[in-house]
Amino acid sequence: MLASPNPNPVYQVGGSLPIQATSYVRRQADEDLLTSLLNREFCYVFNARQMGKSSLRVQTLHRLQQRGVRCGVLDMTAIGSHGSRQSSGTRR
Repeated sequence: MLASPNPNPVYQVGGSLPIQATSYVRRQADEDLLTSLLNREFCYVFNARQMGKSSLRVQTLHRLQQRGVRCGVLDMTAIGSHGSRQSSGTRR
């Protein structure tokens, strides 16, 4: 029998932290994103890999839902990758 994942990991590599994770540190970006979305502003988040973008999304989604805001999530990671090939930079 497999044990269920720990909802409060001390450190996690990859993926978003669970909503109840005690290791999530709220940042200024959390407040800025929440405020902007509540003001109905278009928002996007750019950052390097493994810098908490997914966890920020999960936390912000939860905070919006707590305020009665209906939310939807679109996973656009596959757009543009279907049927594409990596180019070596040389033309034939």
